[in-house]
Amino acid sequence: MSARIAKSNPAMKLIVLFTASLSWAFQQQAVPPKYQYRDPVTSDLLLCDQCPPGTAVKRHCTANSPTECQACPERHFAENWHWGDTCQYCTSVCKERQLVKQQCNSTNDQLCECAPGFHLVVEFCITHSTCAPGYGVTALGTAVSDTACERCSAGHFSSNDSPTEACQRQRNCSDMGLKTLRWGTSTSNSLCGTPDKKATLGCSQHHTLCHTDVTLCEEAVFQSLSSLRLSSVPLERLLESLPGQRVDHKSLERLKKTCSPQQQVLQLLRLWMERNKDQGKMYAIIQGMNHCERKVSRCNSLKNLTLVDLLKVSNSLPGVKVQQEDVRAVVSTCLPRQYILQLLHLWKTTNHELDLAKGLSHSLRVLRNQGAPRYLLKGLKRISRIIGTTSAHKKYEKMFVSMLPDESCFKAHKPLNE
Repeated sequence: MSARIAKSNPAMKLIVLFTASLSWAFQQQAVPPKYQYRDPVTSDLLLCDQCPPGTAVKRHCTANSPTECQACPERHFAENWHWGDTCQYCTSVCKERQLVKQQCNSTNDQLCECAPGFHLVVEFCITHSTCAPGYGVTALGTAVSDTACERCSAGHFSSNDSPTEACQRQRNCSDMGLKTLRWGTSTSNSLCGTPDKKATLGCSQHHTLCHTDVTLCEEAVFQSLSSLRLSSVPLERLLESLPGQRVDHKSLERLKKTCSPQQQVLQLLRLWMERNKDQGKMYAIIQGMNHCERKVSRCNSLKNLTLVDLLKVSNSLPGVKVQQEDVRAVVSTCLPRQYILQLLHLWKTTNHELDLAKGLSHSLRVLRNQGAPRYLLKGLKRISRIIGTTSAHKKYEKMFVSMLPDESCFKAHKPLNE
């Protein structure tokens, strides 16, 4: 009857097959492994059962009786099936700088591992490495692996040797409304002073407020001048070299106290440009920048972005990420048409050394792979193209290339080519 059911029902066939397989596996597991033993009385070659873990042979099998096993004595163990008449001795003590991980029992030897703060190298426990200043811990050392270190990224620091501390984010004095007395490095935090109510430069303003003077084209132009090593030229020399109406030394000193080293040249050029915006050649460059800014602001596809869109862009940009709370602050304090400009400005403020156009190209690649909306990709691509091809780049480059090799720098009779 059951055979007829199995033939007519495929599901029943599977059940019968599974039951048979399980029964066979159980039988196989229940059958102990064998060993050959020659009976000393009859000289017959017998096939005896081995003894299970935790025991040893007390009497070998005979033609009429099976193998007799006995438990391992205290401080002895047998880890596997075997045919020996003794068990192994347990390891008595762990080595230097080792602790007991598992006590000995009848089936397992005592297990040892390196004490906290050490890791195993060959047969010895070695002290975990420490990460030097400027480097942070990315993975803590374990009993079998050493500490993993990595250089602190931009905006982060580590000031001492440590086997446990990761890189810390540098203090942003302007976030707290304080004056920056010393900017942080990879080995030191920023040093803040008292509130500077007189400071009016853009880099001293609270970054969660909506800036009305965001000039991405300007930032991109001055960033392109980094290859000319302007940051290596003392600000005083640069100040004396600039033609036209000069920036006063009081503003220069305030700028040096308020802005990071990476931003000082940028802010000095902004102040100088503002004081000389009516001069002929300078007027042409400023007009070119203004035209660039107008083109960026007219990107209609980026005027209706949401917080979700901004967070996607923020996460796709390289370098140090803009904090989520700062992105939310942009949405709460700015108009929708200002969102993307403010976000890119915050990113550029945090990542002084990174090129804006290249950052946008990286962002586009990441967003394409993530399947971002077409309107977002189209708008960012347009901004990247505008910023990357602005005619003000070459004009400024000509101006400063002619300045750097010449100690007398700008002279009244030296024209500025448009």
